[in-house]
Amino acid sequence: MTKKNNDIEITAGKPIYGGKCLSEYEGKKVMLERALPGEKVVAYIKKKKKGYIEASAKEILERSPHRIESECKYYPTCGGCKLRDVDYDYQTWIKEEVVRDCVERIGKVKDYKFLPIVKADNSSHYRNKMEFTFSEERYYMSKDEPFDQDNFSLGFHAPKFYSKVIDVEYCYHQPELLNEIYKSLRDILKSSGLEPYNITKHTGFLRYLVIRITTENNVMINLVTKSRELDIISSIADQLKSKHPEIISFMNTINKGLSSTAYGEETILIQGNDIITDFIGDYKFEISSNSFFQVNPDQTHKLYDKIVEFAELKGNENVLDLYCGVGTIAIYINKLVRSVTGFELVEEAVINAQKNAELNSITNCKFVSGDLMNLAKEGEIFKEIFDIIITDPPRDGMHPKVVQSIIDSGVSKIVYVSCNPSTFARDVQLFEMGGYKLKIVQPVDMFPHTYHVETVGLLLKQ
Repeated sequence: MTKKNNDIEITAGKPIYGGKCLSEYEGKKVMLERALPGEKVVAYIKKKKKGYIEASAKEILERSPHRIESECKYYPTCGGCKLRDVDYDYQTWIKEEVVRDCVERIGKVKDYKFLPIVKADNSSHYRNKMEFTFSEERYYMSKDEPFDQDNFSLGFHAPKFYSKVIDVEYCYHQPELLNEIYKSLRDILKSSGLEPYNITKHTGFLRYLVIRITTENNVMINLVTKSRELDIISSIADQLKSKHPEIISFMNTINKGLSSTAYGEETILIQGNDIITDFIGDYKFEISSNSFFQVNPDQTHKLYDKIVEFAELKGNENVLDLYCGVGTIAIYINKLVRSVTGFELVEEAVINAQKNAELNSITNCKFVSGDLMNLAKEGEIFKEIFDIIITDPPRDGMHPKVVQSIIDSGVSKIVYVSCNPSTFARDVQLFEMGGYKLKIVQPVDMFPHTYHVETVGLLLKQ
């Protein structure tokens, strides 16, 4: 290995969480980005920290045989994909290795069953929701790009730039129908003369565009603007609807504040319905403009089937569903159990969960709003006796007090669903210290071409 200025020549090691490889340079560990295992690269040092170095590959000297050409002209600058130039089978192998590494290195677990990853049938065009940002400051990916006289950009934030946006015409994450609608709306807005928002000066009108599509190809548009101009928005909705009858909902959210978010003070129905209805399995769910819903419906079905498989439900169980969101897991399993009690911090999500249960004529699911850490501390969660706990926490994992309250409850079976294998492994170690044993781990690829991976684990009381 050689070094010149701030560059190093290095061979990428094993894959670790975060889209990186754990490598070594002059006796120090290197967290290396933008390289595949076994590739020899020239990398620049981003940061030197105590005990390790952060680096990113800038030139590949010896390419992995698993490298392919990316079809997306915005890759890798956009940042929405990290593995689009890697063949799909190798992507899933990387994710398996990352989950296994986290469980064994962070969780200190050795004796368990590791199942092969559940692959996606569709590795592109799988997302049912996309969010795009408007800006009058365009990020140019190369000097060859023509200068935009209109100062109009709609797309994704450029990495490391607070205000600049990559102007995107097409995205491989969203279905073809959404790409067609996106292009039509982009053309309408670009020719309208309406000003994109300037996040630095807090001027302009157009802020965000959120598009959703259901499994039945019904589409919801939510255009987020700085001020209320209903006549203008109605005209835009009419133009778009005339080209795309699949649009059954057009909303306008007003965000007058300084926060960089697609939420706002009010959301107004411009045209059609204020909700759309989608399905997971046989169950339908009402989705409002700000509702959370799984973004990959095909893989969600597979993920929930794994939860059912691991839980080995007999029909007489009382189930506790922690971090229940809008109630999708509880509703999916309702016919297989006696009852489900869901806990969720976000009150609006609990209201949606209750509505979704009513929509499906379900009477054995109830949902409670509250901070799980406080509820655990006060003993509120385990006033009832539960046979199984299903927990699906956010990326940060579970608070140690919540983990301890579950351990203290003595529940015999836990099905842990995680979107972050490192915090999953950390919590598994706490459970094992508290008398549980991790029996099975199953990765599920919910987000192809990214380094994200879902993990399902089964823990049993010893």
